[in-house]
Amino acid sequence: MAEPASLPKPTRIAPPGVSRPVTRRWALLPTYIVLTALLVFAVGPLLVSWVSAFKTSQQIIYEPFALPSPWTLENLDKAWNVGRFGRYIWNSVLISVGAVVGTVVVATLAGYAFARLRFLGRGLLMLLLLLGLTIPISAIIIPLYLTMRDVHLLDTQWSVVVAHVAIGVPIFTFMMRGFFRGLPRELDDAARVDGSGELRVFWSVMLPLVRPGVLTIALLEFLWSWNSLLLPLVFLTRDELRTLPVGLLFFQGRASVDWGPMSAGVMIIALPIVALFLIFQRRFVHGLTGGAVKG
Repeated sequence: MAEPASLPKPTRIAPPGVSRPVTRRWALLPTYIVLTALLVFAVGPLLVSWVSAFKTSQQIIYEPFALPSPWTLENLDKAWNVGRFGRYIWNSVLISVGAVVGTVVVATLAGYAFARLRFLGRGLLMLLLLLGLTIPISAIIIPLYLTMRDVHLLDTQWSVVVAHVAIGVPIFTFMMRGFFRGLPRELDDAARVDGSGELRVFWSVMLPLVRPGVLTIALLEFLWSWNSLLLPLVFLTRDELRTLPVGLLFFQGRASVDWGPMSAGVMIIALPIVALFLIFQRRFVHGLTGGAVKG
């Protein structure tokens, strides 16, 4: 008896509008190429600079992309001691931490007030606050200098801290307003029914729910104040008060052809910021996108 002919296997046909996985991967290839190129241009110079911190000046000039041979800590020692980066990093930490604390306190309180409270002139005040985003720092540096002189804060670290808080509060208040507006109105209403005051509602109910936003503005403010050059350069004239960017600027004038110590100084400035971002990158991105959506 003849065996029945085997039926052909049915071919899977993708539904309309759904591409096959292989085709989808090939379609994303240009995106991967562009992102890889951007990564090389963004991270490449930083890595070259960090590796150059462990080379001699001759190796940097004649073999800029090769690994150090041998590895040396002489450049770091020169930048830390001769360039006084050990002192400058302490000044940068004090100013950055002070600016972060001040900005977080003012921006969270102001953002809560604009988002959850009703008071006369709230819209006008918010508009005036947002006008601060349109004014560049270079346009107000002279009034800021005169103000700091009149209140006797020049040549003190408080001048830079206060200026950073004043400049950062408008954008961060707007961000925190977006976070607070995204919370259900029933939360604070229930807390008030239970007898909680306004500060109690803010501290115990609202603030724990916007921790991603608080972390986001803290990291952004730390980044901006840590890398700030203009404000410390104008307000701080004594060498013992200089921050890392200002110290690197003056160190460049003394060691303009000595690329090893300069690379070591760049590594000292960039390493804390890179480490903080790698530690908090998920919460940072979540907080940044959350504030953008809710605002």
